[in-house]
Parts: sequence; C-alpha cells; structure tokens
Amino acid sequence: MQHPWTLWYYEPDRNKSWEDNQNQVSTFTTVEDFWSLFTHIKQPSEVKIGSDYSLFKESIRPMWEDKANKNGGRWMLALNRNQRRELDRYWIDTVLCMIGEAFDSFDE
Repeated sequence: MQHPWTLWYYEPDRNKSWEDNQNQVSTFTTVEDFWSLFTHIKQPSEVKIGSDYSLFKESIRPMWEDKANKNGGRWMLALNRNQRRELDRYWIDTVLCMIGEAFDSFDE
C-alpha cells in the first residue's frame, strides 16, 4: 500500500450540516490495519438507508471543496432491495482495487 487511506461514514442528521454529518472513522497504512478495520465495521448492506461510506487518500476530505477533488467524480450504484447483499461484494472489490492501486489511473 503506497498511500494511507481514510474511511469516512456519512449518517444524515437534520440538526447538523452536511459537512458535520461526515465522520472520519479511521486511517490505515498497512494491509493488516485495513483488514482489522474492515472486519469490525458494518457491511454497506447493514448501514441505514441514506448513510454511506467514503474512502479517500489521507488528508483528502470527502467533499467537492477539497482541492484534491477538483477533477474528481463519484461512483454510485443503485440496486434493488433483493440485490442489497451484492453491495458488500461490490464495495470490498472496489476498495481492494483502490488501495492496491489496480486501476489504470489510480492517481486521479
């Protein structure tokens, strides 16, 4: 793993701003730290509807206003209720490709 990564969790609360609803869960720098974290959090299929996880390189906040995201994008996946368990597999496969830098343009 060449870069430290930070996992964020968004849970909507109408009494807070969007930014304040973003919660930094943990930063990991090794494969061991990654697996320790990911085996102790809820799977994406288990989080409340409207909540989500984000994974960013350390020091990059999960918001458009962060300069590192100026040319960025967002991947979203819409599934039917009966496909929710597949979400967990899609999530872990994507995360492993990100932290393993298996994408062609992992620096973007």
